[in-house]
Amino acid sequence: MTRLSLAALFCVAATLPAAAHVTIDPPQAAPHAYVRAALRVPHGCGDAATTRITVRLPDGVTAARPMPKPGWTLVTTPRADAPAPTAHGAVRDLATITWEGGRLPNEHYDEFVLRLRVPNTPDTMLWFAVRQDCEGGAFVDWAEIPAEGRRLSDYPHPAASMRLAPR
Repeated sequence: MTRLSLAALFCVAATLPAAAHVTIDPPQAAPHAYVRAALRVPHGCGDAATTRITVRLPDGVTAARPMPKPGWTLVTTPRADAPAPTAHGAVRDLATITWEGGRLPNEHYDEFVLRLRVPNTPDTMLWFAVRQDCEGGAFVDWAEIPAEGRRLSDYPHPAASMRLAPR
């Protein structure tokens, strides 16, 4: 490998989020766009298998629809103030989406997929808090939002983040 390709590889790796926490892919979206997003769960709680994933959708996210996952049950909770849908195919805005009843061993990783519409707020960050429940009652609440001037890596349990691009 040449010095240039090693340097390029380092630059790409330095921009990737740490793989030890729940992340969302894609990490960036256009404002007001419909996005297919995947919550990536890289491990269980210690050695315990993951049995439930609950994502709390940020304010402004609309039209969220989870993708069913074989072996898992879907539970959705609408926002308390969400009006009933009126258009054909419309859904009520959701506060949370939960996949439960499956089993994701600590040795494996998986993705939990949803489709959503992000708000029309360019150059902002959306934070998706994710609670990961595991066998034996263990859980991790991936919900920490970095304070101004701090990095994601400063926190042991950061929320998954998606940046909305500038116009």
